[in-house]
Amino acid sequence: MSALQAQQITDTDQTLLDLLRELCDSAAVYALGRLVERRPDLDKPPEPSIPVPAEEELRVSLDRVGFVAFIQQGLALAGDVPVAVALRAGATWAQLGGELRCTAAEARERYGHLALIAGDTPTAGARRAEGGGVA
Repeated sequence: MSALQAQQITDTDQTLLDLLRELCDSAAVYALGRLVERRPDLDKPPEPSIPVPAEEELRVSLDRVGFVAFIQQGLALAGDVPVAVALRAGATWAQLGGELRCTAAEARERYGHLALIAGDTPTAGARRAEGGGVA
């Protein structure tokens, strides 16, 4: 990476890159751990890495998918709490969409179920127009 490219990466971008790298590394470690559970014969202490036999590649790939799905579901649930709090505080779908980097309609589609939890009536928060007013 050139010095110019390094300067253009914000702290937020770097944090996201680090998080994604950690997620991929963790998924690989998890999948290899599951492989060793299934195939203890592959765990040779002096070796720094575990070779994945061809007949285990599919299962190892699926274990990685399962790990990432678990993390993704946890993050989705963790995202529900601040969205519900923002709705309770009076956030509009347009405001939420801006923070979520999507449209107001997409935010409403994804988090509309939280409007009732946040104490919002269907005619208020769930039906707010793009501009933030009541439709």
